Amino acid sequence: MQKKMYDTKALIEASLTTALTVVIMLISIYVPVFSIFANFILPVPITVLYIKQNYKVTLISIIASGILISMLYNPIAALSLIVSIGLTGMTLGYCIKNKKEFGTTIILLSISMAVGMIFYLVVYVMLMSKGGLYGFVNNMVETFKQSMNLSKSMYEKAGVSSSQLASVENMVKVFTPEYIMKLIPAGIIIVSFILSYLNYIITRAILIKLKYEVNEIKPFNQWYMNTRLGTLGGLMLVIGILLNRKNMAIGQYMITSSELILQLIFFIDGLALITYYLMKKFKMSKKITAIVIVLTALSSLSLFYVLAGFIDMIFDFRKLDPYKKLKKQ
Repeated sequence: MQKKMYDTKALIEASLTTALTVVIMLISIYVPVFSIFANFILPVPITVLYIKQNYKVTLISIIASGILISMLYNPIAALSLIVSIGLTGMTLGYCIKNKKEFGTTIILLSISMAVGMIFYLVVYVMLMSKGGLYGFVNNMVETFKQSMNLSKSMYEKAGVSSSQLASVENMVKVFTPEYIMKLIPAGIIIVSFILSYLNYIITRAILIKLKYEVNEIKPFNQWYMNTRLGTLGGLMLVIGILLNRKNMAIGQYMITSSELILQLIFFIDGLALITYYLMKKFKMSKKITAIVIVLTALSSLSLFYVLAGFIDMIFDFRKLDPYKKLKKQ
């Protein structure tokens, strides 16, 4: 009898989650302005359902939502929902339910979002774009160049000299389809990380309002570059260089992506390190520290932060890396 009550409760909660997900999804489709917020709100009902029930009930709700969306709109949107929104919601629900640390949650959430983005690119671009991924990128680059040329002609009519527009011309030359294609792997990883962080912040705020216990967001000055992550990035760079020497196209993709990702990670680590010293050692307030960091990060000192992050990964000045602590023991 008690099991039947639990099954009925799970069925009701799954049905409500499905209905809520479908409504939000349809609103985001027909009201484009709302779609920006919907991408962060959609995983929340799925996350809550996972926390209250289990992965089986949650998976059934996601599939049911996908079927309804495919009937009311189209199958492409349904596939996007099942893989992207569903995977994100289930991953976040799993991490919160099992009380995973903030860093672990962000990494797992980033992976799930990256998988969703890759799936969406494969399904949408390959099926909807005649020229495949390259054709899609080429059209995007051509549109960008046309808008830049239009802006250039407007500036020329306004009396801006050709020497002042040289930087615009150089930027247009750099943005080729081949260059953009090489940036796609790194772009997916970086965007996935940013979206996972924002998604965690928004979902956490909503769950706290609903009286759920969620781990606190780690302060920025406690962020650090894990040595294993740095080693993995360096290894990918070396493999890319070796493959590039053998004239394998994937080598260039690995070199460009790994360089960009490592620079960004070192940059963030450097920012966190300097933020730590400004607040802890020099006793600066959060507002003053933020102003100093923003002004210096946007200047020529940005390279300094990359170097500081690299050195911090090696020496671990703040003693935050757990793997180095285990080695000492």
